[in-house]
Amino acid sequence: MIRSGHLIYKVKGLRQAVKEWEEKGFVVEYGRRKKPNNALIYFSQGPYIELLENTGIPVIAKIIAKLFGRPKNLERFFYWDECEEGWQGLCIEKDSGDLDEEVKFLAKRGIKGLLLNNLKRIDTKNRELRYRCFFPHGTSFPFLMTYFSIDPKPQNFTHPNGIKGINKIVFKISSAQAKILKVLVQDQTLEILEDENENGIVEVIFN
Repeated sequence: MIRSGHLIYKVKGLRQAVKEWEEKGFVVEYGRRKKPNNALIYFSQGPYIELLENTGIPVIAKIIAKLFGRPKNLERFFYWDECEEGWQGLCIEKDSGDLDEEVKFLAKRGIKGLLLNNLKRIDTKNRELRYRCFFPHGTSFPFLMTYFSIDPKPQNFTHPNGIKGINKIVFKISSAQAKILKVLVQDQTLEILEDENENGIVEVIFN
């Protein structure tokens, strides 16, 4: 089953952003102990939030991109490094297994991209989280991810501000891609609107 997985909230300064979200009453966890480039706001159920400062693209890759143009496989990562603060990405998430079937499904409909099968991260609680990702070319279609090998979410948790989770995500995308997305995703949390001129997350409603 595929559902909304997490939301990318781009920030310019990670430590300042963490402080600001904590002041709003959220519990925030850095992605890793040393030199983190992101932080997570987990909920017991449903999608979570990733505060992203940068993607960690190597400097040499950026130099090559300036000389020869940006490769399609890295286009989304360059966008995340350069875009404005705010909601800038949506991940749709598969419960378990690989993403081969979904990648083939998208390829038949003209959506190709970068498949990464052996990703892992050691979090601040020393848990090794393994997962897979598929990043479609461009920035409009959500990226796909399998759920972590270990569940990092707290159980029966309510943030100090009283928020228990995300109740609704309103997401705009072109008509053609909306039809594809609606076939992939089975999730009442995600409201997909068709719009030829605007793309991305337009509203997040908390529970």
